[in-house]
Amino acid sequence: MRHGVLTVLIVSAVGCSSDQTPTYPVSGRVVFENGNPVRHGTIELTSVEYGTTSTGRIDHDGGFVLGTYTADDGAAAGDHNAIVVQMVIADGSFEHTIDHGDAVPTKYAAYENSPLEVSVNSDEENVVTLTIGQ
Repeated sequence: MRHGVLTVLIVSAVGCSSDQTPTYPVSGRVVFENGNPVRHGTIELTSVEYGTTSTGRIDHDGGFVLGTYTADDGAAAGDHNAIVVQMVIADGSFEHTIDHGDAVPTKYAAYENSPLEVSVNSDEENVVTLTIGQ
């Protein structure tokens, strides 16, 4: 009898993901005003309506794919505030062997300061370009 109860509990627990906010694919590029790509870092979006957070790794050509619950499932529909975070030690303590490109100004790493915004649509392809200014 205990086995039947345990099975019911496991099945019920697996079905709990249905209350997740729906997500829609989002990809794009992060570039500087001069057109050069941001060559590394992380992009993060926070949904204004749902409070969900979506993240993606920025690759060498500035491209990214966002994920909320998995690495590439996208973001919730609606308006989002966005940040771009980089971590490069440039204090001269060692010589870099990889060209990290231009540095993103630190104001883009905090939601309170970043001017970046993204709108995600549920009924069309979401390919965005975020431009980093000085």
